[in-house]
Amino acid sequence: MNDNKEIMVPSPNEFQILETVSRRAAASGLYGGVGNENKIFMVLLAARELNIGPMSALNGGIWNINGKIEISARLMSSMIRKAGHSMTVKECNSTTCTLEGKRADNGDTFSATFTIQEASKAGLTNRDVWKKWTEDMLYARAMSRLARRLFADVIGNAYVEGELRDSELIHVANEAPEEIKEEDVSKKIDEFISQYPHHYPEWIKEFFTILQTAWNKPMGYVLEKYHDHEKFESDFTRWMEKTKSKDNTSNKE
Repeated sequence: MNDNKEIMVPSPNEFQILETVSRRAAASGLYGGVGNENKIFMVLLAARELNIGPMSALNGGIWNINGKIEISARLMSSMIRKAGHSMTVKECNSTTCTLEGKRADNGDTFSATFTIQEASKAGLTNRDVWKKWTEDMLYARAMSRLARRLFADVIGNAYVEGELRDSELIHVANEAPEEIKEEDVSKKIDEFISQYPHHYPEWIKEFFTILQTAWNKPMGYVLEKYHDHEKFESDFTRWMEKTKSKDNTSNKE
Protein backbone atom coordinates (compact mmCIF):
# COMPACT_ATOMS: atom_id res chain seq x y z
CA MET A 1 0.00 0.00 0.00
CA ASN A 2 1.06 3.61 -0.39
CA ASP A 3 2.79 5.38 2.49
CA ASN A 4 0.21 6.86 4.87
CA LYS A 5 1.92 10.24 4.48
CA GLU A 6 1.14 10.28 0.78
CA ILE A 7 -2.01 11.90 -0.52
CA MET A 8 -4.12 9.15 -2.11
CA VAL A 9 -5.39 11.49 -4.85
CA PRO A 10 -2.97 11.48 -7.83
CA SER A 11 -0.89 14.57 -8.53
CA PRO A 12 -1.96 16.62 -11.60
CA ASN A 13 0.86 15.07 -13.63
CA GLU A 14 0.00 11.51 -12.58
CA PHE A 15 -3.68 12.19 -13.18
CA GLN A 16 -2.86 13.25 -16.74
CA ILE A 17 -0.77 10.11 -17.28
CA LEU A 18 -3.63 7.88 -16.10
CA GLU A 19 -6.03 9.71 -18.40
CA THR A 20 -3.69 9.17 -21.34
CA VAL A 21 -3.31 5.46 -20.56
CA SER A 22 -7.10 5.13 -20.23
CA ARG A 23 -7.69 6.89 -23.53
CA ARG A 24 -5.10 4.80 -25.36
CA ALA A 25 -6.42 1.57 -23.81
CA ALA A 26 -9.99 2.39 -24.83
CA ALA A 27 -8.91 3.37 -28.35
CA SER A 28 -7.00 0.10 -28.80
CA GLY A 29 -10.26 -1.86 -28.73
CA LEU A 30 -8.59 -4.54 -26.59
CA TYR A 31 -10.32 -3.69 -23.33
CA GLY A 32 -14.01 -3.65 -24.20
CA GLY A 33 -14.61 -6.10 -21.37
CA VAL A 34 -13.25 -3.55 -18.90
CA GLY A 35 -15.52 -0.80 -20.19
CA ASN A 36 -15.26 2.65 -21.71
CA GLU A 37 -12.46 5.17 -21.12
CA ASN A 38 -13.94 6.39 -17.83
CA LYS A 39 -14.33 2.88 -16.47
CA ILE A 40 -10.77 2.01 -17.44
CA PHE A 41 -9.63 5.16 -15.61
CA MET A 42 -11.41 4.08 -12.43
CA VAL A 43 -9.79 0.64 -12.64
CA LEU A 44 -6.38 2.30 -12.93
CA LEU A 45 -7.11 4.49 -9.91
CA ALA A 46 -7.97 1.39 -7.88
CA ALA A 47 -4.81 -0.32 -9.14
CA ARG A 48 -2.73 2.68 -8.10
CA GLU A 49 -4.00 2.49 -4.50
CA LEU A 50 -3.20 -1.22 -4.41
CA ASN A 51 0.28 -0.73 -5.92
CA ILE A 52 -0.64 -2.71 -9.04
CA GLY A 53 0.78 -1.74 -12.42
CA PRO A 54 -1.61 -0.47 -15.13
CA MET A 55 -1.06 -3.38 -17.52
CA SER A 56 -1.33 -6.00 -14.76
CA ALA A 57 -4.63 -4.40 -13.81
CA LEU A 58 -6.04 -4.27 -17.34
CA ASN A 59 -4.75 -7.63 -18.55
CA GLY A 60 -7.01 -9.75 -16.38
CA GLY A 61 -5.90 -8.54 -12.96
CA ILE A 62 -8.65 -6.17 -11.82
CA TRP A 63 -12.35 -5.70 -12.56
CA ASN A 64 -14.67 -2.98 -11.33
CA ILE A 65 -18.10 -4.49 -10.58
CA ASN A 66 -20.60 -1.73 -9.85
CA GLY A 67 -18.02 0.28 -7.94
CA LYS A 68 -16.43 -2.67 -6.14
CA ILE A 69 -13.13 -4.29 -7.05
CA GLU A 70 -12.36 -7.90 -7.94
CA ILE A 71 -8.77 -9.16 -8.17
CA SER A 72 -7.63 -12.37 -9.84
CA ALA A 73 -6.56 -15.12 -7.44
CA ARG A 74 -3.07 -15.13 -8.99
CA LEU A 75 -2.65 -11.38 -8.49
CA MET A 76 -4.02 -11.52 -4.94
CA SER A 77 -1.50 -14.23 -4.04
CA SER A 78 1.30 -12.18 -5.62
CA MET A 79 0.33 -9.05 -3.66
CA ILE A 80 0.37 -10.92 -0.35
CA ARG A 81 3.77 -12.49 -1.02
CA LYS A 82 5.30 -9.26 -2.31
CA ALA A 83 4.27 -7.63 0.97
CA GLY A 84 6.49 -10.20 2.69
CA HIS A 85 3.76 -12.40 4.11
CA SER A 86 3.40 -16.13 3.46
CA MET A 87 0.63 -18.60 2.61
CA THR A 88 0.65 -22.37 2.81
CA VAL A 89 -1.81 -24.72 1.11
CA LYS A 90 -2.78 -27.18 3.83
CA GLU A 91 -5.37 -29.03 1.73
CA CYS A 92 -6.94 -28.38 -1.65
CA ASN A 93 -9.08 -30.73 -3.71
CA SER A 94 -12.53 -30.84 -5.31
CA THR A 95 -14.34 -30.83 -1.96
CA THR A 96 -12.39 -28.50 0.32
CA CYS A 97 -9.54 -26.01 0.33
CA THR A 98 -7.68 -24.82 3.42
CA LEU A 99 -5.01 -22.12 3.34
CA GLU A 100 -2.89 -20.92 6.23
CA GLY A 101 -1.35 -17.46 6.27
CA LYS A 102 1.33 -15.86 8.37
CA ARG A 103 2.16 -12.17 8.65
CA ALA A 104 5.77 -11.10 8.34
CA ASP A 105 5.43 -8.09 10.65
CA ASN A 106 3.92 -9.56 13.81
CA GLY A 107 3.75 -13.31 13.20
CA ASP A 108 -0.06 -13.50 13.34
CA THR A 109 -1.49 -16.59 11.66
CA PHE A 110 -4.92 -17.59 10.39
CA SER A 111 -6.40 -20.56 8.56
CA ALA A 112 -9.26 -20.19 6.10
CA THR A 113 -11.33 -22.99 4.56
CA PHE A 114 -13.91 -23.01 1.81
CA THR A 115 -15.85 -26.17 1.00
CA ILE A 116 -17.98 -27.48 -1.83
CA GLN A 117 -20.88 -27.63 0.64
CA GLU A 118 -20.61 -23.86 1.18
CA ALA A 119 -20.45 -23.31 -2.57
CA SER A 120 -23.54 -25.46 -3.09
CA LYS A 121 -25.44 -23.66 -0.33
CA ALA A 122 -24.57 -20.33 -1.99
CA GLY A 123 -25.91 -21.59 -5.34
CA LEU A 124 -22.51 -21.59 -7.06
CA THR A 125 -22.03 -25.21 -8.03
CA ASN A 126 -24.53 -25.18 -10.89
CA ARG A 127 -22.31 -22.75 -12.83
CA ASP A 128 -20.09 -24.15 -15.58
CA VAL A 129 -16.90 -22.64 -14.22
CA TRP A 130 -17.50 -24.32 -10.87
CA LYS A 131 -18.22 -27.65 -12.51
CA LYS A 132 -15.10 -27.54 -14.68
CA TRP A 133 -12.62 -25.93 -12.27
CA THR A 134 -13.94 -26.86 -8.83
CA GLU A 135 -10.57 -27.04 -7.07
CA ASP A 136 -9.41 -23.70 -8.50
CA MET A 137 -12.64 -21.99 -7.48
CA LEU A 138 -12.44 -23.35 -3.94
CA TYR A 139 -8.83 -22.16 -3.75
CA ALA A 140 -9.81 -18.64 -4.87
CA ARG A 141 -12.60 -18.39 -2.30
CA ALA A 142 -10.39 -19.72 0.50
CA MET A 143 -7.74 -17.15 -0.44
CA SER A 144 -10.25 -14.31 -0.45
CA ARG A 145 -11.47 -15.34 3.01
CA LEU A 146 -7.90 -15.55 4.33
CA ALA A 147 -6.84 -12.25 2.75
CA ARG A 148 -9.79 -10.28 4.12
CA ARG A 149 -9.15 -11.54 7.66
CA LEU A 150 -5.35 -11.54 7.83
CA PHE A 151 -4.07 -9.33 4.99
CA ALA A 152 -6.74 -6.63 4.72
CA ASP A 153 -4.04 -3.96 4.55
CA VAL A 154 -2.71 -5.62 1.38
CA ILE A 155 -5.92 -6.16 -0.60
CA GLY A 156 -7.94 -3.22 0.72
CA ASN A 157 -11.66 -3.66 0.01
CA ALA A 158 -11.09 -5.99 -2.92
CA TYR A 159 -12.71 -9.38 -3.51
CA VAL A 160 -11.35 -12.34 -5.44
CA GLU A 161 -12.20 -12.79 -9.13
CA GLY A 162 -15.79 -13.94 -9.68
CA GLU A 163 -16.90 -13.37 -6.08
CA LEU A 164 -18.97 -10.26 -6.74
CA ARG A 165 -20.20 -11.39 -10.15
CA ASP A 166 -21.36 -14.75 -8.78
CA SER A 167 -23.26 -12.95 -6.04
CA GLU A 168 -24.80 -10.53 -8.55
CA LEU A 169 -25.93 -13.30 -10.91
CA ILE A 170 -27.54 -15.26 -8.08
CA HIS A 171 -29.27 -12.12 -6.82
CA VAL A 172 -30.55 -11.21 -10.27
CA ALA A 173 -31.76 -14.73 -10.92
CA ASN A 174 -33.80 -14.68 -7.70
CA GLU A 175 -35.41 -11.30 -8.23
CA ALA A 176 -39.03 -11.07 -9.31
CA PRO A 177 -39.04 -10.26 -13.05
CA GLU A 178 -40.89 -7.41 -14.64
CA GLU A 179 -43.35 -9.20 -16.88
CA ILE A 180 -43.29 -8.90 -20.67
CA LYS A 181 -45.92 -10.81 -22.59
CA GLU A 182 -44.31 -13.69 -24.44
CA GLU A 183 -46.03 -12.76 -27.71
CA ASP A 184 -44.18 -9.44 -27.59
CA VAL A 185 -40.76 -10.97 -26.89
CA SER A 186 -39.75 -11.47 -30.54
CA LYS A 187 -40.52 -7.84 -31.29
CA LYS A 188 -38.67 -6.71 -28.18
CA ILE A 189 -35.58 -8.70 -29.19
CA ASP A 190 -35.59 -7.13 -32.66
CA GLU A 191 -35.94 -3.66 -31.15
CA PHE A 192 -33.09 -4.37 -28.75
CA ILE A 193 -30.79 -5.66 -31.49
CA SER A 194 -31.47 -2.59 -33.65
CA GLN A 195 -29.72 -0.50 -30.97
CA TYR A 196 -26.48 -2.40 -31.57
CA PRO A 197 -25.83 -2.48 -35.35
CA HIS A 198 -22.12 -3.08 -34.66
CA HIS A 199 -22.91 -6.52 -33.18
CA TYR A 200 -23.99 -9.56 -35.17
CA PRO A 201 -27.72 -10.16 -34.37
CA GLU A 202 -27.40 -13.93 -34.02
CA TRP A 203 -24.68 -13.54 -31.40
CA ILE A 204 -26.91 -11.31 -29.28
CA LYS A 205 -29.74 -13.83 -29.57
CA GLU A 206 -27.41 -16.65 -28.52
CA PHE A 207 -26.17 -14.59 -25.57
CA PHE A 208 -29.73 -13.99 -24.37
CA THR A 209 -30.69 -17.63 -24.88
CA ILE A 210 -27.78 -18.79 -22.73
CA LEU A 211 -28.76 -16.36 -19.97
CA GLN A 212 -32.39 -17.43 -20.19
CA THR A 213 -31.34 -21.05 -19.65
CA ALA A 214 -28.85 -20.21 -16.88
CA TRP A 215 -31.33 -18.07 -14.97
CA ASN A 216 -34.32 -20.25 -15.80
CA LYS A 217 -36.37 -17.13 -16.49
CA PRO A 218 -38.55 -15.89 -19.40
CA MET A 219 -36.76 -14.12 -22.24
CA GLY A 220 -38.65 -10.95 -21.39
CA TYR A 221 -37.00 -10.97 -17.99
CA VAL A 222 -33.53 -11.16 -19.56
CA LEU A 223 -34.31 -8.22 -21.85
CA GLU A 224 -35.47 -6.10 -18.94
CA LYS A 225 -32.22 -6.74 -17.09
CA TYR A 226 -30.24 -5.22 -19.93
CA HIS A 227 -31.94 -1.86 -20.30
CA ASP A 228 -28.60 -0.40 -19.15
CA HIS A 229 -26.55 -0.07 -22.37
CA GLU A 230 -23.16 0.00 -20.66
CA LYS A 231 -23.94 -3.13 -18.66
CA PHE A 232 -25.01 -4.97 -21.80
CA GLU A 233 -21.90 -3.89 -23.72
CA SER A 234 -19.66 -4.96 -20.84
CA ASP A 235 -21.29 -8.37 -20.24
CA PHE A 236 -21.77 -9.14 -23.93
CA THR A 237 -18.19 -8.20 -24.83
CA ARG A 238 -16.85 -10.33 -21.97
CA TRP A 239 -18.95 -13.27 -23.15
CA MET A 240 -17.78 -12.82 -26.74
CA GLU A 241 -14.14 -12.78 -25.67
CA LYS A 242 -14.57 -15.99 -23.68
CA THR A 243 -16.46 -17.64 -26.55
CA LYS A 244 -13.76 -16.72 -29.06
CA SER A 245 -11.07 -17.95 -26.69
CA LYS A 246 -12.81 -21.31 -26.32
CA ASP A 247 -13.24 -21.58 -30.10
CA ASN A 248 -9.56 -20.87 -30.69
CA THR A 249 -8.59 -23.49 -28.11
CA SER A 250 -10.87 -26.06 -29.75
CA ASN A 251 -9.45 -25.31 -33.20
CA LYS A 252 -5.90 -25.81 -31.95
CA GLU A 253 -6.85 -29.16 -30.47
